[in-house]
Amino acid sequence: MPESHREYLGESCWDLLCRLAPLKHRNSGTTLLRQGDDATSVILLEHGNVMVTAHGPHGAEELLAVRGSGEILGEMAVLTNGRRSATVRTLEPCRVRVVTAAKFSDLVDEHDLLRRLLQHSYSRIRESDRTKLELATGSVALRLASLLSRLADTAATDGPVRIQLPQEDLARLIGASRNAVGRALKEWSGHGWLTTSAGGGLTVTNLAALRSHAATA
Repeated sequence: MPESHREYLGESCWDLLCRLAPLKHRNSGTTLLRQGDDATSVILLEHGNVMVTAHGPHGAEELLAVRGSGEILGEMAVLTNGRRSATVRTLEPCRVRVVTAAKFSDLVDEHDLLRRLLQHSYSRIRESDRTKLELATGSVALRLASLLSRLADTAATDGPVRIQLPQEDLARLIGASRNAVGRALKEWSGHGWLTTSAGGGLTVTNLAALRSHAATA
């Protein structure tokens, strides 16, 4: 997984950013940033996982990335005085800080962070491009295994990882039918790589197997 902003910028810089806004709690499924909106703030993701999506030219929602704790969300739109290019939605209960654009820009100027943020953003653009290519050309099994691996990678645990997205959302994000996703999950459950819940969602129990499958499917 690429470095988070917190890892890339360092703890001292992250602490300075956190002092700019109080900690807030957001429920699962909350939209933090919306594509097309004015960039009036950035989000510091202190804890939890979010997905980044965008609507393409034909209206379909495309998955661009999954982000975890220690990320700055929406910073490029603020720094370029633009509009949001993507939507960010929580995948689970999250703890965030909402920093105004003015405060964030002042801190970036004061500590000469612009170049470092641009470098980090470029690496993330390349990651998003790889994700889109994979979703456009890979098999359903490859796309689903890769998505589950990305979702699991953001969890701060070495054990089983709970993923709360229902099968309908998984199917939508990889551009597949719910039946195709269900068949793949049933097969992997039989292998012991994951377990599904009757109430929705699943638990990944063998991330290494999913990663291997994503690489060879």
